[in-house]
Amino acid sequence: MNLYIRLLKLLPPYRGQFILAFISMIGFAVSNGAMAYLIGPVMQFLFSGKAGAEEPVKLIPFEIFSIPKDRMMVAIPIAIIVVALVKGLSSYGQSYFMGCVGYGVVRDIRNKLHNHILELPINFFSNTPTGVLMSRLTNDVNLIQSATSEAVSTVLKQSLTIIVLAGVVISLDWKLALAASVALPLSAYPMRRLGKRMKKISTQGQVTMGAMTALLHEAIAGIRIVKAFCMEGYESLRFQKENESFRKNQIKTLKVRAVSSPLMETFGAVGFAVTIWYAAYRISHGTLRPETFISFFASVIMFYQPIKALNGVNLNIQQGLAAAARVFDVIDIEKEAAAPDGAATGGKELAGINDSIEFRDVSFRYGGDYVLAGVNLKVRRGEVIAIVGSSGAGKTTFVNLLPRFYDVTGGSILFDGADAREFTLKSLRSQIAIVSQHVVLFNDSVKRNIAYGDYRRTDAEIIAAAKAANAHEFILRLPAGYDTLIGEGGVRLSGGERQRLSIARAILKNAPVLILDEATSSLDTESEHEVQTGLGNLMEGRTTFVIAHRLSTVRNADRIIVFSGGGIKETGRHEELLTREGEYHRLYSMQFK
Repeated sequence: MNLYIRLLKLLPPYRGQFILAFISMIGFAVSNGAMAYLIGPVMQFLFSGKAGAEEPVKLIPFEIFSIPKDRMMVAIPIAIIVVALVKGLSSYGQSYFMGCVGYGVVRDIRNKLHNHILELPINFFSNTPTGVLMSRLTNDVNLIQSATSEAVSTVLKQSLTIIVLAGVVISLDWKLALAASVALPLSAYPMRRLGKRMKKISTQGQVTMGAMTALLHEAIAGIRIVKAFCMEGYESLRFQKENESFRKNQIKTLKVRAVSSPLMETFGAVGFAVTIWYAAYRISHGTLRPETFISFFASVIMFYQPIKALNGVNLNIQQGLAAAARVFDVIDIEKEAAAPDGAATGGKELAGINDSIEFRDVSFRYGGDYVLAGVNLKVRRGEVIAIVGSSGAGKTTFVNLLPRFYDVTGGSILFDGADAREFTLKSLRSQIAIVSQHVVLFNDSVKRNIAYGDYRRTDAEIIAAAKAANAHEFILRLPAGYDTLIGEGGVRLSGGERQRLSIARAILKNAPVLILDEATSSLDTESEHEVQTGLGNLMEGRTTFVIAHRLSTVRNADRIIVFSGGGIKETGRHEELLTREGEYHRLYSMQFK
């Protein structure tokens, strides 16, 4: 029930269109009932004698209304045309307006889900495949549409039709109506069981679709590795396995839908059989007029059609609800703007770094084991700190705590003496620029990639940043210069060119704190030289944290911090640490042995 309420809460912005759709549904239901009601007078008119007879035709059961037969020759055809016209216009109106409501709600859900995903903490993305999220945004949201527009439209339209036809049936003969409805209670239980079954199967199918999307995304994103290792067949088999699971799930869905329709027809047949038996008995005893029964029988036939439609739409609703549950599961995940203790992040704005950044008794763990424990470090403004250590020592985790990609498990990080959690995430991250080994570029122009984060920057500022990053010359050689589209992930550029664009982006941001995470480790010697020139311009005057495996690149750092076993093992300058013959000396000797 909670899911229904949450979906209904999305309707208020479309109140006007929903009201128009509801009015159209009323028109459809009334015209449908009128069409069934007219069948009796038509039969009476056709079989009551010669066309010129003066005997009036009574509009059953309201026998006070009667029309001379000569006028009925014109009135009945006109009435049929008018009713059909109203029915057609009403059907169009409800389909159009409810479609607008449904597409609007789906757009709102997709926007809300997308915006929420962007505000989730980093560890969520570490544990959730990209393809699964893509499936939530596309397949699951599309299924919700069937539970908001198509299903709601069908439920309201058919329910109103049932109410009107029930009124017609009861007004014609309430005893016959009671006999015709004998099968309705019998159909309630199967409808409920089939609905639950459909919801369960649909949930399994959506999980499988998410897995298929994840496999497809991985294979396409890593297509060079797939081809390099000749693993096309392996990836094909993985996808085929999930695709076969999805096919089997669809077959289960097909079985539920296939059994639903004949089951409802069987219950309808029981109702018809009881009605015909009782009507024959009444007619033989003279207590029921044939024309009344004809109208009644037509109304009952039309009455069972919306019931059958409701059973079918119930299956669609269950699919939509299963999809809605998966979407709301993501929306209900707490955003990253919450502190570890659940308290809301402070609202202070961090305007810059005037004195220092301090790590005070900082601890952090992923689940059970501590990655960092009892780390203490004070970094002065403008100081260059090199961070070294063996793989898994906690170097990257350490710098990821600065922009609060992860929150500390214990202790605190202080900016000019104030806890980082007192500041808004936006203001905190605006003071930090990052250049990493894994460059992230977007399928956009060179200009837009450099200005990513602030598209208000002028061309002159963008060019100046590119020159400082030693990127201006290669950009001018591109087909459209700064307006060249670089492809997904910058695929049309070399590794050194991509890295220099990321440096230009960091220079343009002009943040006082800089994180360099293995910024040159994947480059060749020539590219590294060009990138180092840009990095030198970028580091000037900034508080810089440099993670490097190539120890030759950190000799000139103000301090070198050696991580080992989740803590700081040594601190000092290059020459000082070598003379100690400790952990740094060991790492250096291994690298240059």
